Amino acid sequence: GIGLTDEALVTVGGRMVQPADTNLVDDNRLAIVLPAGEPGPADVTVRVGEQEFTLANGYTYDAFYVEPTRGVVSGGTFVTVTGQGTGFAEGDTILFEGQPCTDVTIVSETVMTCRTPAGALGTADVAWVRAEDGATTTLDDVFEYYDSSDPFDGGLGGGPLTGTLNVTVLDAMTGLAVSDAFVILGEDLATEHQGLTGLTGQITFSGPDVMPPATVHAAKHCYEKTSFVAFDARDVTIFLVPWQDPMCGMGSGNPPTGRGRSGSFVSGELVFQGPNELGANPWDILPEPRTGWTRVAYVYATQPCAGDSLYCLNPDPGLGGGASRILEERPGSRGYPYRIFVRPSAMAIYALAGMENEVTREFRPYAMGVARNVVAGPGEEVRGVDVQMDIPLDHYLDVRLTELPGPGRIGPDRFVVSADIDLGGEGLIVRRVQNTLFDEQTQRSATRPFRFFAQPAIYGALSDGRYRIAASWVTGEFEGDPSAHVVRNGFRDVDREVELGGWVGLPVASAPAYGERIPADRVLRWTVDGGLEPTFYLVLAIGSDGNPAWRQFVPGTQTSAPIPDLGSIPEITDIPSGYVTWVVYSARIPGRDFDEITYADLDEDRWSAWALDVFAAQR
Repeated sequence: GIGLTDEALVTVGGRMVQPADTNLVDDNRLAIVLPAGEPGPADVTVRVGEQEFTLANGYTYDAFYVEPTRGVVSGGTFVTVTGQGTGFAEGDTILFEGQPCTDVTIVSETVMTCRTPAGALGTADVAWVRAEDGATTTLDDVFEYYDSSDPFDGGLGGGPLTGTLNVTVLDAMTGLAVSDAFVILGEDLATEHQGLTGLTGQITFSGPDVMPPATVHAAKHCYEKTSFVAFDARDVTIFLVPWQDPMCGMGSGNPPTGRGRSGSFVSGELVFQGPNELGANPWDILPEPRTGWTRVAYVYATQPCAGDSLYCLNPDPGLGGGASRILEERPGSRGYPYRIFVRPSAMAIYALAGMENEVTREFRPYAMGVARNVVAGPGEEVRGVDVQMDIPLDHYLDVRLTELPGPGRIGPDRFVVSADIDLGGEGLIVRRVQNTLFDEQTQRSATRPFRFFAQPAIYGALSDGRYRIAASWVTGEFEGDPSAHVVRNGFRDVDREVELGGWVGLPVASAPAYGERIPADRVLRWTVDGGLEPTFYLVLAIGSDGNPAWRQFVPGTQTSAPIPDLGSIPEITDIPSGYVTWVVYSARIPGRDFDEITYADLDEDRWSAWALDVFAAQR
């Protein structure tokens, strides 16, 4: 456009873009983060002051998306296809530039997984072909094939190492090239395969001895050192993490202020079945309350992800005058009115109805309802979202933990298992009332199954839902480390026992043992007892000065990581003397090859199992 300012307001499909997500590039361009929307074309409107301009059908929301969005030209990248109201079914096909995916698995009606076919360098169209009627939905240029290391997510790539190794070093904060970074192949400081990166952050090593397995270390003053260990790949892209240290010109001053964010509201009524077609019905799906108990319902939105992180947790539904606690004594026109505060997104709205103790506020759910395909934009109130309260909570689910690895150094000593309902692109139903999680069980032993009561049958409004079951083996009352974790999606049946295995082993430090000095050969070593082989280990070390000292990517076939002394290199310092904290993560990613590992693979959402422990050493 012309004459854009940093006060411009943008709407897409009638939904406002968060002001905090609207960034002025120059007076001709705005960069925005899109609000959620329904599949199909949407008008884009920009308002600056009193002037407003609209581009009809300026943006098209896709019916599904592919994650990750990039993969190697040789194919075999494990991708997840997630839709909203798509109705994926057995026999459906995903095509990349006309070539079918392999190993297709229908997880639910909104989620499927597969492996990419081989493709040509560049972007590729992705199409979903329905087996039922042959209908095809195509997304243009949504996947990118690359033939070197991932240009956006870094890490390893480019195919087998056959004499030439290309290394690129970037700043993890800015994404800019890091010049004059010291890079060395192996640990021999006398090798010819060492040097400083150029202005583009790149350096290349060539020779008949540049063969797998190769190990590369990169270092620069005021950055965390990084190593990729024992790999077979032609290209390495390393993201060096800068120290947040005032002596390096980082970590001081106040962060810049920005424009605010707006929440949304969803309102409607809880509709109970009964004889009244034009009025509110009694809550007959619930039993009569005993003395001291009251019938109550609570209304919530699905979470974008499982867990209690700030990103996953929803805002308080009662903010801004919201009414999420519903009583039978307050009927509306056809049901019982609610109004809740939500984060702007695509979601489902669900309600739990049950009995609440008038003194202790203990809540026992007996029924629930779900309203699907709700899309709320920033500052918007979505009205008329009625929730049919027709799902009795009269089922159970038993989870038995199997294939447990051996214990770690000082634990673990207890198990925590959760069972949430995954609705694909609409998020997860994580049932909680007043910060009490209903679908989380803690036991000291795994000899008996973990039973989850008051479960719904996966049909009707939940027909495309699947259970996401997560188990953690943790240490102490604060559920700390050592710990091991496993996650599985796709469970559908209730009133039965399901097995959850596939754990990876817990790392135990062997050299140095806990609290001892780093060995003279400068190699960290650990052992594991049982469990599946991980895809990779991530080793993190923090120096006595509090700065991150080292980050290492190690293949799951190896339980050691070299930390050479680079103190003789100009402007490079060794790990400071004193106590060193080091952490070993082991992580398993289905279908992932270590020689194609990227920084995006550090996302726990990609892991099917992981374990970790924290150790102390001296240098």
